[in-house]
Amino acid sequence: MHREGHHRPYWHDQVRDRLLQPLGLRHTYHPGDSPAVRKPHARGYQRFGTKPKLVDVTLYEDPNASGGLIGTTADLNRFFRDLLGGKVLKPAQLREMKRTVPLNDEFQVPYPGARYGLGLLKTGLPCGGWSWGHGGDEIGYMSRNAVSDDGRVAVTASMSTGWATSVEDTLRQHRAGMRLVANALCREGG
Repeated sequence: MHREGHHRPYWHDQVRDRLLQPLGLRHTYHPGDSPAVRKPHARGYQRFGTKPKLVDVTLYEDPNASGGLIGTTADLNRFFRDLLGGKVLKPAQLREMKRTVPLNDEFQVPYPGARYGLGLLKTGLPCGGWSWGHGGDEIGYMSRNAVSDDGRVAVTASMSTGWATSVEDTLRQHRAGMRLVANALCREGG
């Protein structure tokens, strides 16, 4: 029942109060109705069709995309380290999140041999073992990440998608990003 003067907090208020602030993720936020992005920030570029001109899409905002949150690679690394390190969920909840199923044939193309849990992708590492992550794409940007099973090491790469003009280009960039984070995780002892 709605009472005069009382409102329910928005989902992003709950995320801020229950997750971002307790974990110290000071550079992750919900922009609300503002098209501005806090500085410093990466710029996103995109080609449309086969036209050679790059379009700066940094201020493009789709309020339904990616949960509407903006953050830094450092904050994302910290979040993943804390999540896999057991600081976000109770052990039973994290175990459930990491319970995986095979990806379907379509997703085996970009993620060969990977498995998916509750919001976590489990992928093989070139040095052996597995990593966890959940990359994301938005117009002008692509991010790929990997975190060790114990949460000790996390790596995130953020890239502009401006040069991609085809599905093949996008897949090639995705694979390069996945190799980059996996190799970095292996080098750091993940």
